[in-house]
Amino acid sequence: MSDEVGKHVFISYVHEDSDQVDSLCAVLEAAQIPYWRDRKDLGPGDSWKAQIRAAIRDGSLVFLACFSDSSRAKDKSYMNEELALAVDEFRQRPPGRVWLIPVRLDAGDVPEWDLGAGRVLSDLNYSDLFGKDHTAHAARLVTTINRLLGEKRPAPATALAAVEQATSANRVDLLQRLTKEMLLDPSRRIELDDLVSQEVQRVLAALQDKERVSAALGNTNEEKIVRIAEEARALWALSEPFCASLQIASRWGTPESLTPWAGGIRSFVGAAIKPESGNSALIDLRHLPGMMGIFTAALACASSGNWANLKALVVDPSVRDRYEQKPTSVIEATDPHSPFGNTTDWVTNTLARATTMGQALNETLEDLTERRQSKYHTPVAEWMHHVLRPTFSGQWPDDDAYNAEFDRAEAALGTLAQDVVNVRAAANPDGRSWGRSHWYGRSTWRSRSHGNAVADLVHELDTQGTQWGPLRGGLFGGDEGRARAALEAYQTSFNDIASRRL
Repeated sequence: MSDEVGKHVFISYVHEDSDQVDSLCAVLEAAQIPYWRDRKDLGPGDSWKAQIRAAIRDGSLVFLACFSDSSRAKDKSYMNEELALAVDEFRQRPPGRVWLIPVRLDAGDVPEWDLGAGRVLSDLNYSDLFGKDHTAHAARLVTTINRLLGEKRPAPATALAAVEQATSANRVDLLQRLTKEMLLDPSRRIELDDLVSQEVQRVLAALQDKERVSAALGNTNEEKIVRIAEEARALWALSEPFCASLQIASRWGTPESLTPWAGGIRSFVGAAIKPESGNSALIDLRHLPGMMGIFTAALACASSGNWANLKALVVDPSVRDRYEQKPTSVIEATDPHSPFGNTTDWVTNTLARATTMGQALNETLEDLTERRQSKYHTPVAEWMHHVLRPTFSGQWPDDDAYNAEFDRAEAALGTLAQDVVNVRAAANPDGRSWGRSHWYGRSTWRSRSHGNAVADLVHELDTQGTQWGPLRGGLFGGDEGRARAALEAYQTSFNDIASRRL
């Protein structure tokens, strides 16, 4: 190694922790951060001390001190010698420049090394590279190291790929956590946009995969049903990280900041309505990511009163389908039934029952066929309700609140979709039959004994008038009469469907 010291990370650890340090090094390598893992990387004899001191002094080194039960148990170790050098330099440096980062490899305490001026090592911010939060902490550590070294922040895709290379932790949790960290920080706006764009591209790659929609489904009806349900699960697994990020952005963002997510929803719906050859059931399933994104936004926005955000995410974005001259809102271009339009209710009930019961798809299908289990009134909505629950667990710990807000989101989307239909019909009264909203779900059958979500919206409009939240958020064009017309039309259809499900 040359005497010239470049910008590096020095990792101090005991050899018993080599496996965990291997994972840390994989993260750094994937994020293209050079590191020194051992003193032998720096040269023979005492030159390692001189090089580390020089690197600390010119700001080109971040020192990671990795602690575990193994390191705490040692009275003497090379790590202690390395840390003593770092602490000695820390004492001589003025406050403000942080380059010494403790890393916990387990839940034990950071040792209280004396840093001078009343400070101890455990006072410094540390990173936890263990447990369920390992992924999020590793991503933050990558960003912190680049900031301390004065380097341009890596692309979020690089940081995310680095973490995934070193751990199998949940991508959904990581996206939600990173969105929380970046959303309200203007300096990280580009970084967050890139992160969301990466997720959108992952989903679009699947939606645009011609081989995927042309795949064989099997020979028997049972095989076909299970295969379609498996593909629905796969598409949800692919789009769930985007929805996890969207849930945070919908609640805490502003309409101006929601462009990446609104663009993602529009891209998903646009890809779903694009003509394609292949198996009709698999082609229709392309609607699933966009539909789930729309509902995630509605559930997060309606429950928190962020109606302007809902407008920006699901009303303003539009696509142009093969039949219309003018663009149409995404909530008219898709709905909960679009992904399953060319399947029987055996598919949706198998998917929903297997998911809610935690069973294998083929076992559930057999139970349904033999009538050991009954079919749902609204299987798609039941499945959505179940798979979205973890995304909203931090918002509503109790199920009753979640159930009520899910009903409210269905009613809000249904009314907004009806408004889109009404507006288009009024603009072209001689055009095709405009029909009605198709956003109906479990709130229909629940309305008899768990409260009528549509009636609640009507009551709010009656009592609040022009001050009603959706109107103040710009929905229905801010027009009370238009909102009332949409609610009345949707309520009529809603009550009719509900009466048939009693």
